[in-house]
Amino acid sequence: MNLLDKLIYHCSQPRLRLLHSLFFNFKLLPIKQAIKLPIYIYGPIKFYWLCGKIELRSEKIFSGMIKLGRNNEFFNGTDKSSFILMEKNSKIIFEGPCAIGNNYKIRVTQNAELIFGAYTFFGSSIKFICSNKIKIGAYTRCAYESQFVDSNFHFVLNMKTGNVTRRESEILIGKCNWIGNCTSITKGSKTKDFSIICAGSLMNKDYTQNEENFIMLGGSPAKVLTSGLKRIFSTEIEKDIIYFFNNNPKANNYNLTSELSDDFKDIHYWFEHMM
Repeated sequence: MNLLDKLIYHCSQPRLRLLHSLFFNFKLLPIKQAIKLPIYIYGPIKFYWLCGKIELRSEKIFSGMIKLGRNNEFFNGTDKSSFILMEKNSKIIFEGPCAIGNNYKIRVTQNAELIFGAYTFFGSSIKFICSNKIKIGAYTRCAYESQFVDSNFHFVLNMKTGNVTRRESEILIGKCNWIGNCTSITKGSKTKDFSIICAGSLMNKDYTQNEENFIMLGGSPAKVLTSGLKRIFSTEIEKDIIYFFNNNPKANNYNLTSELSDDFKDIHYWFEHMM
């Protein structure tokens, strides 16, 4: 990317809202952490009832390690709909760097807990509606227009049995998951590490009981489609694969002869120096 392209890219981004960032950090973080300004707020944002707390569970805390509202994908423009709502005794926990695209919605109600694993990335127009507990494992990627909702908000009566089920149930997403766009992850959803979830799926149960690993889930409601598939997270390995297909237009497969080892160093670098 040349200098002009870099300038165009940065000019197209939602601008850093310094006053909003200062207010958010000093309102919700301990002073020793807030002065480092670890959370950057980008673009238009509305704050509602910031009565909860932010907790950083990271050995290394640095400026801008958490970026909210950047447009890194360019699947959506900015529609000025981003908001953060935190009711009394609510908590958002960041276990390391995290990036959330523009037009996001974060709603954490009383006594609820929203946990982001280290180096997690979320696309634009994402929703986190947390009434109980939502935990998303480290290195998980979730594409645009998806939503995490751990409550039905209303009770339903089973007319045959007279039973009324609980309306909230925790969501637990494993490490290194790849979640396709427009996916709904609802109460009680649990996934294993390295799960792949197809775009447009409805997740609504515990998928960790499946004996197979590296599973692909898809459908409405989602079910196990196949297993033994792993997303390649390393951008360096990805570059080699792109180069191969660009130079072999008739090829349909690239054979990875060596054992795949994602050490995530390039992801760490991207979060800390380029994002």
